[in-house]
Amino acid sequence: MKERRGRASAAGGTRKGRPPKLDKKVEEDLIAENQRLRMEMDYIKKLSALVLAEEQKNGKKQ
Repeated sequence: MKERRGRASAAGGTRKGRPPKLDKKVEEDLIAENQRLRMEMDYIKKLSALVLAEEQKNGKKQ
């Protein structure tokens, strides 16, 4: 058996480190989608809080 040291070869199939850079347009599209999804999540959280508050308000009156 040989003792293995150092970096694995690229042909080994296990690549570590940073993934290759994306095109500028693809990166901008992903950033825009990420921002849109964050805003959508904030909206859903606020809406569910308002619905819950309204349900509690109506539940106490009955």
